[in-house]
Amino acid sequence: MPSRVTDGLSGGLHLFWGSTALMQEKGDEALLVDAETRELRAVLQGALSDRVSWQIQIPYRYTGGGNLDSFIDSWHDIFNLPEGARRLLPRDQTNILYARSGMTQLDVRSSSSAVGDIQAALGYSIHRSESSAVMTWFSVELPTGDEDKFTGNDATDVSLLLAGQHRLNNRWFVFGQAAVTHIGDSDLLPMKQDDVVWSAMAGVSVQAWRGLSLKAQLDAHTAVYDSKLDFFSEAVVLTVGGDYRFASGWRLDLGVSEDLAIEHSPDVVFVFSLQRSL
Repeated sequence: MPSRVTDGLSGGLHLFWGSTALMQEKGDEALLVDAETRELRAVLQGALSDRVSWQIQIPYRYTGGGNLDSFIDSWHDIFNLPEGARRLLPRDQTNILYARSGMTQLDVRSSSSAVGDIQAALGYSIHRSESSAVMTWFSVELPTGDEDKFTGNDATDVSLLLAGQHRLNNRWFVFGQAAVTHIGDSDLLPMKQDDVVWSAMAGVSVQAWRGLSLKAQLDAHTAVYDSKLDFFSEAVVLTVGGDYRFASGWRLDLGVSEDLAIEHSPDVVFVFSLQRSL
């Protein structure tokens, strides 16, 4: 979430393109995930006053087969990253299977797509100066998605978030946020779900050349489900990339995320974003 109130109206399109390939088994649980996800998120934001801002996010999500597997295999080879189960699974297929106590609870072998859970948020600026800013946000995620198509949890989620940024000098910035989310009950998986999830993000940005900035950030969150499997436990993700601000007012963001806690989250997610003031 932004740390400053946006002047006027701004909008953007954000694409998150990820791939997951894993096989896990612990105790009486077994999980296989071999799928690609693509989420296109439209974001609109404006100001109600010099301290109050609003934001709406509308996602459209696809889960299924894709064409990233060959590229990701090469990416892991170049940077000597762990492959996990990826080498053992067929390329560009859809296979999501979860079993508990010998009973299959989830078996998905086809692609699906639909509008996801729409999020509406209000933010209030609690501190602002030339070098720093802090905002608190209250957001509600509405059950507009489809649980069976992996685009929502058929429940209302409520979050309280604190976002901040600070300019260290003319080139370097630090930024971060912390949030607590109350998650509504979901029937997708037959296991106990935590009502509250904590999350945090911290990052650094440097202005490298004219309108070009380079960024790195860490994201982490606590577990959502009471499970022994790593994929359902806490996650830590590193994202590196940058943005370029054009003279016309457009801003292009590019990035790639890797799961630092191996097989606790998707193997890799590519991030593309285009936004500007309207």
